[in-house]
Amino acid sequence: MPMKKINRVMGSLGGIIIGIMMLLTVAEVLSRFFLGISIEGVIETVGILLAFAVFLGFSHCEESGNHVRVELVVRLLPNKIALVVDLLVYVLAILIIATMTWQAGVDALSSWSFREVLPGANIQVPVYPAKIAAFIGLSAFCFQLVLNFVSRTKSRPDGKVNKS
Repeated sequence: MPMKKINRVMGSLGGIIIGIMMLLTVAEVLSRFFLGISIEGVIETVGILLAFAVFLGFSHCEESGNHVRVELVVRLLPNKIALVVDLLVYVLAILIIATMTWQAGVDALSSWSFREVLPGANIQVPVYPAKIAAFIGLSAFCFQLVLNFVSRTKSRPDGKVNKS
């Protein structure tokens, strides 16, 4: 499956999860307001779902160029130097995200093997699905960074793509 479709699916899942979080929060607020009781485990579940929504959206955001970038200084540089700076930033980002991906994978595997749950709740809310989602989201993000880096290396300093 092409990365574009994977990014779209993951971004859509993130949006659906945000909708589920909203519905759970509304149900919790209404339950407290009208019945005077809290729905057990909703706050914990929303926290876990937040990790899903955030990490699943990274690669789609990178693909579409919607990450926050500070280009104030780079815009003032000549095109060739700006391209070199851009490529160096990509290399640094790839190294950092690859390290984060590796650590998230180790943490997810450990959490899954111990069937880790959130402490303090009466309901056992598992943590490992969110950690697995973090690993999957970071993996896709890292792969998208590599794709963008390769695409950028093929472009000329004036922003046009070489036909080689």
